[in-house]
Amino acid sequence: MMQKSSLFNSLSSTPIQGLSLANVTLLRLDQLGGNAPGNKWFKLQGNISQARSQGMKTLATFGGAWSNHLHALAATGRELGLQTIGIVRGEEATRPSAMLQDARRWGMKLVYVSREEYRRRDQPEYIDQIQARFAPCLVIPEGGANRAGVEGCRAIGRMFVDAGMVDHRVVLAVGTGSTLAGVAAGLGAGFNPGVVGVSVLKGALDLDARVAAFAGRDCASWRILHNHHCGGYARVNPALREFILAFEAAHHIQLDPVYTGKVMYAVHQLITSGKWGENDPIAVIHTGGLQGRRGFPWLC
Repeated sequence: MMQKSSLFNSLSSTPIQGLSLANVTLLRLDQLGGNAPGNKWFKLQGNISQARSQGMKTLATFGGAWSNHLHALAATGRELGLQTIGIVRGEEATRPSAMLQDARRWGMKLVYVSREEYRRRDQPEYIDQIQARFAPCLVIPEGGANRAGVEGCRAIGRMFVDAGMVDHRVVLAVGTGSTLAGVAAGLGAGFNPGVVGVSVLKGALDLDARVAAFAGRDCASWRILHNHHCGGYARVNPALREFILAFEAAHHIQLDPVYTGKVMYAVHQLITSGKWGENDPIAVIHTGGLQGRRGFPWLC
Protein backbone atom coordinates (compact mmCIF):
# COMPACT_ATOMS: atom_id res chain seq x y z
CA MET A 1 0.00 0.00 0.00
CA MET A 2 1.21 3.51 -0.82
CA GLN A 3 2.69 5.49 2.08
CA LYS A 4 0.16 7.94 3.50
CA SER A 5 2.56 10.90 3.31
CA SER A 6 2.91 10.47 -0.47
CA LEU A 7 -0.85 10.85 -0.90
CA PHE A 8 -0.70 14.60 -0.20
CA ASN A 9 -0.07 16.60 -3.39
CA SER A 10 0.26 20.38 -3.35
CA LEU A 11 -1.05 22.04 -6.49
CA SER A 12 1.24 24.19 -8.58
CA SER A 13 0.76 27.92 -9.13
CA THR A 14 -0.38 27.37 -12.73
CA PRO A 15 -3.51 29.52 -13.02
CA ILE A 16 -6.88 27.97 -13.87
CA GLN A 17 -9.31 30.42 -15.42
CA GLY A 18 -7.20 33.26 -14.03
CA LEU A 19 -6.76 31.90 -10.49
CA SER A 20 -3.87 30.01 -8.94
CA LEU A 21 -4.78 27.17 -6.57
CA ALA A 22 -1.30 26.97 -5.08
CA ASN A 23 -2.86 27.19 -1.59
CA VAL A 24 -4.66 23.87 -2.17
CA THR A 25 -3.34 20.43 -1.25
CA LEU A 26 -5.02 17.28 -2.51
CA LEU A 27 -5.32 14.12 -0.45
CA ARG A 28 -5.14 11.60 -3.29
CA LEU A 29 -7.34 8.79 -2.06
CA ASP A 30 -7.84 8.01 -5.74
CA GLN A 31 -4.35 6.47 -5.61
CA LEU A 32 -5.17 4.22 -2.67
CA GLY A 33 -7.00 0.91 -2.63
CA GLY A 34 -6.09 -0.85 -5.89
CA ASN A 35 -9.25 -1.62 -7.88
CA ALA A 36 -11.35 -0.12 -5.06
CA PRO A 37 -9.69 3.29 -4.65
CA GLY A 38 -10.94 6.31 -2.77
CA ASN A 39 -13.24 6.70 0.21
CA LYS A 40 -15.19 3.54 -0.68
CA TRP A 41 -12.27 1.38 0.45
CA PHE A 42 -12.46 2.92 3.92
CA LYS A 43 -16.23 2.49 4.11
CA LEU A 44 -16.01 -1.20 3.27
CA GLN A 45 -13.38 -2.21 5.85
CA GLY A 46 -15.68 -2.14 8.88
CA ASN A 47 -18.51 -3.83 7.02
CA ILE A 48 -16.25 -6.64 5.87
CA SER A 49 -14.93 -7.10 9.40
CA GLN A 50 -18.50 -7.29 10.67
CA ALA A 51 -19.41 -9.91 8.09
CA ARG A 52 -16.39 -12.01 8.96
CA SER A 53 -17.07 -11.78 12.69
CA GLN A 54 -20.54 -13.19 12.01
CA GLY A 55 -19.22 -15.93 9.77
CA MET A 56 -20.72 -14.44 6.63
CA LYS A 57 -19.04 -14.68 3.23
CA THR A 58 -21.73 -12.93 1.20
CA LEU A 59 -22.27 -9.17 1.08
CA ALA A 60 -25.10 -7.40 -0.75
CA THR A 61 -25.54 -3.73 -1.48
CA PHE A 62 -27.30 -1.23 -3.73
CA GLY A 63 -26.36 1.12 -6.54
CA GLY A 64 -26.94 2.46 -10.02
CA ALA A 65 -25.29 1.67 -13.34
CA TRP A 66 -22.17 3.73 -12.53
CA SER A 67 -22.04 3.21 -8.76
CA ASN A 68 -18.56 3.59 -7.28
CA HIS A 69 -19.80 1.65 -4.27
CA LEU A 70 -20.88 -1.40 -6.27
CA HIS A 71 -17.62 -1.25 -8.20
CA ALA A 72 -15.54 -1.13 -5.03
CA LEU A 73 -17.43 -3.96 -3.33
CA ALA A 74 -17.10 -6.19 -6.40
CA ALA A 75 -13.36 -5.54 -6.59
CA THR A 76 -12.83 -6.08 -2.86
CA GLY A 77 -14.94 -9.23 -2.86
CA ARG A 78 -12.88 -10.71 -5.65
CA GLU A 79 -9.64 -9.88 -3.84
CA LEU A 80 -10.81 -11.37 -0.52
CA GLY A 81 -12.74 -14.35 -1.88
CA LEU A 82 -16.15 -13.06 -0.80
CA GLN A 83 -19.42 -13.46 -2.67
CA THR A 84 -20.99 -10.13 -3.62
CA ILE A 85 -24.53 -9.22 -4.66
CA GLY A 86 -25.37 -5.96 -6.40
CA ILE A 87 -28.99 -4.76 -6.27
CA VAL A 88 -29.04 -2.52 -9.35
CA ARG A 89 -31.54 0.28 -9.90
CA GLY A 90 -33.48 -0.09 -13.17
CA GLU A 91 -33.87 -2.66 -15.90
CA GLU A 92 -30.90 -4.49 -17.38
CA ALA A 93 -29.61 -2.65 -20.43
CA THR A 94 -28.77 -4.35 -23.70
CA ARG A 95 -25.27 -2.96 -23.28
CA PRO A 96 -24.46 -2.67 -19.55
CA SER A 97 -22.27 0.17 -18.35
CA ALA A 98 -18.52 -0.39 -18.14
CA MET A 99 -18.88 -0.41 -14.34
CA LEU A 100 -21.43 -3.23 -14.40
CA GLN A 101 -19.27 -5.15 -16.84
CA ASP A 102 -16.36 -4.85 -14.38
CA ALA A 103 -18.52 -5.95 -11.48
CA ARG A 104 -19.81 -9.01 -13.33
CA ARG A 105 -16.30 -9.94 -14.46
CA TRP A 106 -15.17 -9.77 -10.84
CA GLY A 107 -17.88 -12.22 -9.82
CA MET A 108 -20.62 -9.95 -8.49
CA LYS A 109 -24.15 -11.31 -8.96
CA LEU A 110 -26.23 -8.48 -10.41
CA VAL A 111 -29.92 -8.31 -9.49
CA TYR A 112 -31.89 -5.69 -11.42
CA VAL A 113 -34.95 -4.22 -9.74
CA SER A 114 -37.51 -1.61 -10.75
CA ARG A 115 -37.01 1.96 -9.58
CA GLU A 116 -40.11 1.56 -7.44
CA GLU A 117 -38.63 -1.46 -5.66
CA TYR A 118 -35.26 0.25 -5.37
CA ARG A 119 -36.85 3.05 -3.36
CA ARG A 120 -37.52 0.49 -0.64
CA ARG A 121 -33.79 -0.14 -0.10
CA ASP A 122 -33.73 1.45 3.36
CA GLN A 123 -36.92 -0.18 4.65
CA PRO A 124 -36.21 -2.81 7.33
CA GLU A 125 -38.69 -5.33 5.93
CA TYR A 126 -37.11 -5.08 2.47
CA ILE A 127 -33.62 -5.53 3.90
CA ASP A 128 -34.92 -8.61 5.73
CA GLN A 129 -36.11 -10.01 2.40
CA ILE A 130 -32.70 -9.49 0.82
CA GLN A 131 -30.97 -11.11 3.80
CA ALA A 132 -33.30 -14.10 3.64
CA ARG A 133 -32.92 -14.49 -0.11
CA PHE A 134 -29.11 -14.62 -0.01
CA ALA A 135 -28.62 -15.94 3.53
CA PRO A 136 -26.29 -15.88 5.29
CA CYS A 137 -25.71 -12.38 4.01
CA LEU A 138 -24.74 -8.94 5.30
CA VAL A 139 -26.64 -6.12 3.60
CA ILE A 140 -24.67 -2.88 3.30
CA PRO A 141 -26.67 0.34 2.68
CA GLU A 142 -26.28 2.27 -0.55
CA GLY A 143 -22.97 4.09 -0.59
CA GLY A 144 -21.75 2.24 2.51
CA ALA A 145 -23.69 4.74 4.62
CA ASN A 146 -23.88 3.00 7.97
CA ARG A 147 -22.08 3.17 11.29
CA ALA A 148 -19.35 0.78 10.12
CA GLY A 149 -18.74 2.91 7.03
CA VAL A 150 -18.49 6.09 9.11
CA GLU A 151 -16.05 4.45 11.52
CA GLY A 152 -13.87 3.39 8.60
CA CYS A 153 -13.70 6.99 7.36
CA ARG A 154 -12.30 8.18 10.69
CA ALA A 155 -8.92 7.03 9.38
CA ILE A 156 -9.14 9.62 6.60
CA GLY A 157 -9.46 12.40 9.15
CA ARG A 158 -6.54 11.08 11.15
CA MET A 159 -4.33 11.31 8.05
CA PHE A 160 -4.41 15.10 8.31
CA VAL A 161 -3.49 15.04 11.98
CA ASP A 162 -0.67 12.55 11.39
CA ALA A 163 0.66 14.74 8.56
CA GLY A 164 0.61 17.84 10.77
CA MET A 165 -1.94 19.58 8.54
CA VAL A 166 -3.91 20.99 11.45
CA ASP A 167 -4.12 24.47 9.93
CA HIS A 168 -5.85 23.39 6.70
CA ARG A 169 -9.57 23.71 6.06
CA VAL A 170 -10.64 20.25 4.86
CA VAL A 171 -13.08 20.12 1.94
CA LEU A 172 -14.79 17.09 0.41
CA ALA A 173 -17.80 15.99 -1.61
CA VAL A 174 -20.97 14.91 0.16
CA GLY A 175 -23.33 12.26 -1.20
CA THR A 176 -24.71 10.23 1.70
CA GLY A 177 -22.80 12.27 4.30
CA SER A 178 -21.06 9.26 5.84
CA THR A 179 -17.56 10.20 4.67
CA LEU A 180 -17.96 13.74 5.99
CA ALA A 181 -19.14 12.39 9.34
CA GLY A 182 -16.23 9.98 9.60
CA VAL A 183 -13.65 12.60 8.62
CA ALA A 184 -15.00 15.12 11.14
CA ALA A 185 -14.99 12.47 13.88
CA GLY A 186 -11.46 11.39 12.96
CA LEU A 187 -10.17 14.96 13.11
CA GLY A 188 -11.69 15.45 16.55
CA ALA A 189 -13.12 18.43 18.37
CA GLY A 190 -9.74 20.15 18.62
CA PHE A 191 -9.43 20.63 14.84
CA ASN A 192 -10.10 24.36 14.50
CA PRO A 193 -10.12 25.03 10.72
CA GLY A 194 -13.19 22.84 10.36
CA VAL A 195 -14.54 20.66 7.57
CA VAL A 196 -16.62 21.82 4.62
CA GLY A 197 -18.76 19.41 2.66
CA VAL A 198 -19.92 20.22 -0.86
CA SER A 199 -23.24 18.54 -1.57
CA VAL A 200 -23.41 16.97 -5.03
CA LEU A 201 -27.19 16.57 -4.65
CA LYS A 202 -29.80 19.18 -5.44
CA GLY A 203 -32.11 20.02 -2.57
CA ALA A 204 -30.81 17.34 -0.18
CA LEU A 205 -31.29 19.50 2.90
CA ASP A 206 -31.66 16.44 5.12
CA LEU A 207 -27.93 15.78 4.75
CA ASP A 208 -27.12 17.99 7.74
CA ALA A 209 -29.27 15.90 10.05
CA ARG A 210 -27.77 12.68 8.70
CA VAL A 211 -24.21 13.87 9.25
CA ALA A 212 -25.03 15.13 12.75
CA ALA A 213 -26.46 11.73 13.69
CA PHE A 214 -23.40 9.90 12.42
CA ALA A 215 -20.63 12.27 13.57
CA GLY A 216 -21.71 12.79 17.16
CA ARG A 217 -20.45 15.66 19.28
CA ASP A 218 -16.76 14.88 19.74
CA CYS A 219 -15.82 15.93 16.23
CA ALA A 220 -14.44 18.84 14.25
CA SER A 221 -16.87 21.58 13.34
CA TRP A 222 -18.42 21.03 9.94
CA ARG A 223 -20.90 22.53 7.50
CA ILE A 224 -22.39 21.61 4.15
CA LEU A 225 -22.62 23.92 1.12
CA HIS A 226 -25.76 23.19 -0.90
CA ASN A 227 -25.34 25.51 -3.88
CA HIS A 228 -22.52 23.89 -5.83
CA HIS A 229 -24.25 20.81 -7.25
CA CYS A 230 -24.13 22.12 -10.85
CA GLY A 231 -27.63 20.90 -11.60
CA GLY A 232 -27.88 17.82 -9.38
CA TYR A 233 -26.41 14.38 -8.91
CA ALA A 234 -24.26 13.31 -11.88
CA ARG A 235 -25.33 16.44 -13.76
CA VAL A 236 -22.68 18.52 -15.48
CA ASN A 237 -23.29 22.07 -16.63
CA PRO A 238 -21.05 23.84 -19.18
CA ALA A 239 -19.16 25.77 -16.50
CA LEU A 240 -18.21 22.60 -14.60
CA ARG A 241 -17.14 20.87 -17.79
CA GLU A 242 -14.96 23.81 -18.80
CA PHE A 243 -13.38 23.96 -15.35
CA ILE A 244 -12.55 20.24 -15.19
CA LEU A 245 -10.88 20.32 -18.60
CA ALA A 246 -8.87 23.41 -17.61
CA PHE A 247 -7.87 21.87 -14.26
CA GLU A 248 -6.70 18.62 -15.82
CA ALA A 249 -4.72 20.48 -18.50
CA ALA A 250 -2.97 22.56 -15.83
CA HIS A 251 -2.31 19.90 -13.16
CA HIS A 252 -2.45 16.56 -15.01
CA ILE A 253 -4.69 15.14 -12.28
CA GLN A 254 -7.94 13.48 -13.31
CA LEU A 255 -11.18 14.51 -11.63
CA ASP A 256 -14.55 12.80 -11.68
CA PRO A 257 -17.46 15.10 -12.59
CA VAL A 258 -19.82 13.59 -10.00
CA TYR A 259 -17.83 14.28 -6.83
CA THR A 260 -14.31 15.75 -6.72
CA GLY A 261 -14.75 17.78 -9.89
CA LYS A 262 -17.59 19.68 -8.22
CA VAL A 263 -15.56 20.14 -5.04
CA MET A 264 -12.60 21.65 -6.87
CA TYR A 265 -14.90 23.90 -8.87
CA ALA A 266 -16.59 25.04 -5.64
CA VAL A 267 -13.21 25.87 -4.09
CA HIS A 268 -12.27 27.84 -7.20
CA GLN A 269 -15.57 29.76 -7.07
CA LEU A 270 -15.28 30.51 -3.36
CA ILE A 271 -11.78 31.92 -3.73
CA THR A 272 -12.67 33.87 -6.88
CA SER A 273 -15.65 35.45 -5.12
CA GLY A 274 -13.50 36.49 -2.15
CA LYS A 275 -15.41 34.32 0.34
CA TRP A 276 -12.21 32.36 0.91
CA GLY A 277 -8.74 33.88 0.81
CA GLU A 278 -6.18 33.10 -1.90
CA ASN A 279 -3.66 32.23 0.79
CA ASP A 280 -5.97 30.20 3.03
CA PRO A 281 -4.50 26.70 3.44
CA ILE A 282 -7.07 24.30 1.98
CA ALA A 283 -6.97 20.51 1.77
CA VAL A 284 -9.34 18.82 -0.67
CA ILE A 285 -10.02 15.10 -0.38
CA HIS A 286 -9.96 13.41 -3.78
CA THR A 287 -12.43 10.62 -3.06
CA GLY A 288 -11.74 8.65 -6.25
CA GLY A 289 -14.61 7.61 -8.48
CA LEU A 290 -12.49 7.84 -11.60
CA GLN A 291 -14.03 4.67 -13.03
CA GLY A 292 -17.17 6.75 -13.56
CA ARG A 293 -15.39 8.99 -16.06
CA ARG A 294 -16.18 6.31 -18.63
CA GLY A 295 -19.79 7.44 -18.49
CA PHE A 296 -18.88 10.91 -19.79
CA PRO A 297 -17.80 10.76 -23.46
CA TRP A 298 -16.16 14.18 -23.30
CA LEU A 299 -13.66 12.77 -20.78
CA CYS A 300 -12.84 9.58 -22.70
